[in-house]
Amino acid sequence: MTEDLKRRVRRRARNRCEYRRILQSAVSSRLQIEHVVAVQHGGGDDLLNLALACAHGNLHKGPNIAGRDPLTGGLTRLFHPRRDRWKDHFAWQDARLAGLSPVDRTTRHVLALNDPIMIESREALIAEGRFPSP
Repeated sequence: MTEDLKRRVRRRARNRCEYRRILQSAVSSRLQIEHVVAVQHGGGDDLLNLALACAHGNLHKGPNIAGRDPLTGGLTRLFHPRRDRWKDHFAWQDARLAGLSPVDRTTRHVLALNDPIMIESREALIAEGRFPSP
């Protein structure tokens, strides 16, 4: 992956995680460029298949493109930052990411987006006036 491609991914995402919407400046570790569809599933290094993600979510996501909806148990695809609109699937309830769809529930579950440490971090950012990010 070229440095130019990495810069383009970061610029398109406005330097924020495309799943949690947290700004790079609000986290201690560098946001990662991840494959929305993993290489092992046929995804490539093209701009349309790359997203900016926090390390926490990216490590939980791994190569997954789907998971079990925690409410219905059905196999459900994960949120796709290039094909889906964030606000169609997610909403904030204070420091918690709330669900609007099966895609949201599954993505929150697989990526552990409401892990207690993540909620605590968002609460601190809210108290500082630095969250939610624009």
